[in-house]
Amino acid sequence: MRELALRHFPADYKFGLNLGFYRTFAVPTIARALARTEKLEREPRSRAKATGRLVYALIEHGLASPAAREAVSRLRTLHEGIDAGNEHYVYVMSAFCVCPVRWIDAHGWRRTTPQERAAAHRFYARLATEMGIEDFPASFEGTRRWMREFERREFRPTPEADRLVRATRSLLTDRAPRVLSPVLDSCFSALLDEELRRAFRIAPPSAAVRWALQAALYLRARIRALLASAE
Repeated sequence: MRELALRHFPADYKFGLNLGFYRTFAVPTIARALARTEKLEREPRSRAKATGRLVYALIEHGLASPAAREAVSRLRTLHEGIDAGNEHYVYVMSAFCVCPVRWIDAHGWRRTTPQERAAAHRFYARLATEMGIEDFPASFEGTRRWMREFERREFRPTPEADRLVRATRSLLTDRAPRVLSPVLDSCFSALLDEELRRAFRIAPPSAAVRWALQAALYLRARIRALLASAE
């Protein structure tokens, strides 16, 4: 897990985490809970950085480390007052587990290996246990299936989701691969799948924007693959 997130795919993994975070806004219960605290809307960057630092402390030092115990305690504190049930917390962990891998498999310089996917699952299953979250799926593929079924059942537009997307849009675009910078504003909706666009009431991108995004990501992946093979 550490090699995947910190060495092989550092930028892709971080961006995938942000996509996972974005998906939670499409779940009405989660969107209402996040909007109710107003912290994410008032200080989106500082809130995202605080959570990111804690997650990366867990990845870097391992879940059995003293640093991990402190990070888990801080994560619990950050989420105090967020009124969501166990199933919704399972979804948040599932999104963090699956979305980085899905982004890497689609746009990284190589696909993830079965061992890397299993490591990602073990990490988030253990983190869920440490956070007091029950009934996390038993495998990576099981997590992916559970997440898909949950989204089909739960994703819906809400005013809270609209507000959260407006407040945090720059968090996603600022963390996109640098190769996308020239077209980022116009291709924001292309970074989201159809289910998210419907939930966020965002118009689909034009064919030209989709092509530009895919071409840029393909070129980036091929360059990274050549550099990796030369090492």
